[in-house]
Amino acid sequence: MKEQEIKLIAMDMDGTLLTSRKEVTQKTVKVLEEAMDRGIQIVPATGRSVNGLPKELTDLKRLRYCILSNGARVYDLHEQRSIYKNQLDTDQILKLLEAVKPYHAFRSIAKDGKVYCYKEELYRLESFHLGEYSEEMIRASRTPVEDLKEFIQKEGGTSEKMTLFFEDQEERAKARKELTECGLYAVVASLKNNLEISLHSCNKGDALAYLMEHLDLKKENIMACGDAENDYQMIEAAGIGVVMENGSDEMKEIADYITDDHNSDGVAKAIEVLVLNN
Repeated sequence: MKEQEIKLIAMDMDGTLLTSRKEVTQKTVKVLEEAMDRGIQIVPATGRSVNGLPKELTDLKRLRYCILSNGARVYDLHEQRSIYKNQLDTDQILKLLEAVKPYHAFRSIAKDGKVYCYKEELYRLESFHLGEYSEEMIRASRTPVEDLKEFIQKEGGTSEKMTLFFEDQEERAKARKELTECGLYAVVASLKNNLEISLHSCNKGDALAYLMEHLDLKKENIMACGDAENDYQMIEAAGIGVVMENGSDEMKEIADYITDDHNSDGVAKAIEVLVLNN
């Protein structure tokens, strides 16, 4: 791997920076702070909305930029405003709600930094078997409403993405095929039982490219860490692409470096080996 000056490190959250308990370890926080001491931008790049960022990160006062909702939004935490959006308009999200109506799934829509869901579906969230820590995170980050369609019609504006959680994998596969083949959406998965649906041109790589231009950085100044298919374009856009040991085989094929898994401070190890110790 050729030597290059890294000035920005983008990193996925779930399955990458966060442990299975949805936490950032103290060792990893220490390494992130060491990188920031050197003037390196640390950029969370996640499928989550801004209200889903863990406290361990939001407590880092020098953390400024984040890529949210799989690239639908680049957010400036210091100025508390979006600097880039690539989102579904009102008609598009209403059409998507109609398209997913036949599926037995937990549905939520990210909009303006919050995530909204049907109140009735949140009440029976345990039936979707998400696991203790995922279920806890979802309950903490979702705002229930009686009817998503009525809510979107009333609010107007744009929406970042829709997330679906499925009980049945065959139904999930069918939904993915149908939603992908219509050509209107980008459909990816970050977990084994979910689908995340965005505008067709939306992905983390596109958002990272915008941020690189905003900060006057080049590909060789970027390192990106991820594990799942929603990280694919981001890994390709970076000068150094790091994939977790727990990442998919498809992701490992495009990696410049494979680090330890997300429960073993894999991101911290990659930063130490590839950046801090160079």
